[in-house]
Amino acid sequence: MRSNNEPGKLSRRSLLRAGGALVVMSAAVPAALRPSIAQAAAADVPFPTPDLNELATWLTVHANSDVTWRTGRVELGQGNRTALAQMVAEELDVAFDKVTMVMGSTAVTPDQGVTAASSTIARAGRQARQMAAEARAALLALASEVLGVPVGELTVENGVVRSSEKTGRKQVHYGQLVRGRVLTAVTPADGQGAALKPPGEYRLVGRSVPRVDIEDKVRQKTRFVHDIRVPGMLHARVVHPKGIGSTVVSVGELPAGSNAQVVRVGNLVAVVAEQEWDAVRGAVALPVTWSDWNGLPAYENWPAAMRAIPSKVMTHAQKGDFDGAYASAAVTLEATYQTPFENHGMIGPSCGIADVRADGSVTVWSSTQYPQGLRKAVAQMLGIANEQVEVVWADGSGPYGRFAANYDDAASEAVFLSRELGRPVRVQWTRADEHIWEPHGPGTLHDMSAGIDESGNVVAWKHDAFMAPNNDSTMLGPILAGVQGPTPRKPVGSWTGPDLYQFPNLLELAHQIPELGADTSPYPFGIRTTYLRSPGQYQITFAQEAFVDEIAAETGRDPLQLRLNLLTDQRATAVLRAAAEAAGWESRPSPRSDASTTDGTVTGQGVAFVVRDGTYAAAVVTVEVTPATGKILLTEVAVAQDQGEIINPRAIERQITSCVIQTASRVLHEEVKFDTSNVTTVDWRSYPLLRLDETPTIKTVLVPNPGTAPTGVGEPAVNVMPSAISSAVFDATGVRLRTMPFTPEAVKAAMG
Repeated sequence: MRSNNEPGKLSRRSLLRAGGALVVMSAAVPAALRPSIAQAAAADVPFPTPDLNELATWLTVHANSDVTWRTGRVELGQGNRTALAQMVAEELDVAFDKVTMVMGSTAVTPDQGVTAASSTIARAGRQARQMAAEARAALLALASEVLGVPVGELTVENGVVRSSEKTGRKQVHYGQLVRGRVLTAVTPADGQGAALKPPGEYRLVGRSVPRVDIEDKVRQKTRFVHDIRVPGMLHARVVHPKGIGSTVVSVGELPAGSNAQVVRVGNLVAVVAEQEWDAVRGAVALPVTWSDWNGLPAYENWPAAMRAIPSKVMTHAQKGDFDGAYASAAVTLEATYQTPFENHGMIGPSCGIADVRADGSVTVWSSTQYPQGLRKAVAQMLGIANEQVEVVWADGSGPYGRFAANYDDAASEAVFLSRELGRPVRVQWTRADEHIWEPHGPGTLHDMSAGIDESGNVVAWKHDAFMAPNNDSTMLGPILAGVQGPTPRKPVGSWTGPDLYQFPNLLELAHQIPELGADTSPYPFGIRTTYLRSPGQYQITFAQEAFVDEIAAETGRDPLQLRLNLLTDQRATAVLRAAAEAAGWESRPSPRSDASTTDGTVTGQGVAFVVRDGTYAAAVVTVEVTPATGKILLTEVAVAQDQGEIINPRAIERQITSCVIQTASRVLHEEVKFDTSNVTTVDWRSYPLLRLDETPTIKTVLVPNPGTAPTGVGEPAVNVMPSAISSAVFDATGVRLRTMPFTPEAVKAAMG
């Protein structure tokens, strides 16, 4: 499999010059993603929108038997390049290395929505599979004509069509079938297209094909967005406001002899130079006076401030009579869980390049998760048509929601600076810029209540969630420049997964609140918030699963068995049992009575379960806690997951591993802090990550389910970590941790 960026759209003439081709188009695309054909075909625009029904938009089988698949989805380090190529090669019956992937360039790839929510394989993969099957059917029909053999007598292997022994063992290559002509196949809109290959015939899908991007990354050959250089390009460093709501009072001059210049567009202030280091030094030396702004609560008061903000209350689920059942319960429990503000924590800070040309055309280079969305946003910022903008995607450093929807702060700043200067501009953020100005994962609060009858059964359950919005459209460039930017999306403040615990009386409420500080800021944001990996579900599952453990402790039941008793979904109980078996689960109530060891530590186990976008995941965590220091050490994590049909087992195992490690870091260490003006955690010292010597042994169990369509694997295991760790600490110490992160100081304080 190869990765490639095509210079422009393919035409019938170019395909004939190359020897011919079969192209596959789609009529089965949601209407919301279909641009007008008139717009797409407009002759006076530099970057026509790829028509979803147009020649070579999706899949091409070339005269040399190579295959090109074009996808609007991108690679975020999770293996999309490899898995999508596996699915295409499988359905076409070609060798894996014959497939070329073209990803995320708006001039040549279709709009398939944002790469987020672990949806690429489930959605874009389904499209790839169907179109590849359509191409295979068209090629077999051609082969039938050429060989004079019925389609039913033909087989395909590695792009070679062969007939059976009784028909003379004839054969023809895919390339021979299309040579000298351009042929078209269309997937029907009614879903009655070519039949997909049955799983029992798979040769590639289900195999651990090595990821194609890893070797180049290890050998430093990958061209990340930070590495891109454009002829005539200038380097820029933006001087961001001193406070979230600060505006420019005055801008001074650079020291004499500086090789840089100052550019100001409203409150967007930057130092620009031919050489990057000159821009860096200039930004440090430039005197800028900002207005004072102190619109945030003191950090320790943010939970109370959040509760005081008027909110829109949405009922997620309601069943029975919670109030009546709770009032008559034999035992009642109440607890509040709190998750902190967080960073997405990209190791490489934001970087973007823009070239706004005199002819009105624009090219942006970005590691966005949604190139087509960023394209529309840039067009809106500049007041031009979408077809004047091209977004070229490049590898980034792991955004996990940082660049979701139509989002890229650095690129948006580069757009306005390039427009002012008439030259390409590269904006590179510093580590402090990234830590301070990225849209942070929001802090959330969860009030839990449960009523229990005399037999220990839960008769009443309530969850009040206080959650800030998923404000992933407020890019800094247009806001600081004083230009209308893209309209923010609807806030996320509700559940993103099903309720599988069937309590007779239940009430779940989402309190949707604006961002802290937004009411007093001159900009349309306070502390900007955009959820990271597993938006909303991560926080909700922490509160719910940890509270289920509190119920187990109150009723003297084994936490695993309580869950099994409450669940009727067999996929749910299967992953719980598999995780427990892998971890050697000790069936008993918590806390344990014999947790201490000879070195002064205490040990415990915790379990948690989730369903995320159709994927079932369960984890058992084993911890060691040192009471004298408060330090928690994860010694072992066992995760069992049912994601339906498995495309690449090794890639799934690596994704589960990344979920465990990244989330352990979030649970144990990560917390964005701020004063009344701005964020104060500005580097890796003030915002530490999990260290190598804190990494646990990780066991993964992939529960087979080949008859179910594949679902996402990049997020589910994230959700089970916080509550499993909290419950394991309780099992070891008898102390319940309800506020993340679980730092040594927090553990010592809880233990008294």
